Amino acid sequence: MKKRILILLGVSLISFSSFAQNGGFAGAGLSLGFGPRGMSLSNAMAASTSEGIYPYYNPALAAYKKEGNQVDLSVSALDFDRVYQTASATFQLPPNAGIAIGIIRSGVKDFDERSLSGYPLGTFSISEYQLNTAFGLRFSERFYGGVSFKLNYADYHEDVSAATAVGVDIGILVRLTDYLNAAVAVQDMFANYTWNSGDLFGQSQSRNVVNNFPTRLKWALAYQVEDFSVNAEYELHTFGSEVRETEVFITEDGTPIPITELNTINTSSGALKFGGVWNAHERITLRSGYRITDTETSGTGSFSAGFSVHLPFDNFAPSIDYAFVQEPYGVANIHVFALRLHL
Repeated sequence: MKKRILILLGVSLISFSSFAQNGGFAGAGLSLGFGPRGMSLSNAMAASTSEGIYPYYNPALAAYKKEGNQVDLSVSALDFDRVYQTASATFQLPPNAGIAIGIIRSGVKDFDERSLSGYPLGTFSISEYQLNTAFGLRFSERFYGGVSFKLNYADYHEDVSAATAVGVDIGILVRLTDYLNAAVAVQDMFANYTWNSGDLFGQSQSRNVVNNFPTRLKWALAYQVEDFSVNAEYELHTFGSEVRETEVFITEDGTPIPITELNTINTSSGALKFGGVWNAHERITLRSGYRITDTETSGTGSFSAGFSVHLPFDNFAPSIDYAFVQEPYGVANIHVFALRLHL
């Protein structure tokens, strides 16, 4: 079989990287956010109920009571041939529960593929999908809880078997007062991709490689009144990486025997996020946010902003949403557009 060099630029593991010192992580391509409302607020949405129902950030939000069912469709414009699209729908389950279904598509188009000698073999694209379902329950008017199950699917090359990963989110939302919410969420538990590139490189001795999703822990507050709201959130990523270490043991007769040991290295990184919303007019809502991607590294701040135009139609109460997002470390900018409907 013809051996190939895949110029992946890190494929999905680093093409959407948020943490430079870790070189990217599994599932990073699915963690940009969910629609312009959340992304314009630097994704500080785990405790927010003023912008609608987005269990992507905290499954307990699925229990929040709203009139009608919410539908969101979004598409993003990104540099480096990247693709990012989302869609979701929420459903109330009287008297005190709700569910939400969402899908995310991310990927990178037109990767250059070459042989070991450098000859071009054409181009290919990578795709990653996430199907998530959240269930939330209102235990009281002040306390909500929820759980979300995620099915992740990654297809990187025709000669590498697609990988799947199942993750679990749990979260709670507490209404401390009529204006102040607090939330805690744990996301992407148990999720990992398993890869084997033996068919790609023609190596029968190739072993499986496991890429764990980082577990994300969130602590959030949201202060919400009629005309404006302010959100703050701290997010901690914990990583586990496999490292193979080999030592050579020399026997008495001089025979070298390699001894290989597989170890796991655990690291963590924290992000601090802020967002603000102003209902400037009954037809216009303005938003902005600021994110410190790594609290231990300088120069990791990034800005975001956006708006909604609430169209004057009674049927479906449509809104047009937009967000401008600076990516961490000044990599590029993102433009996000969405349509919000109420059914």
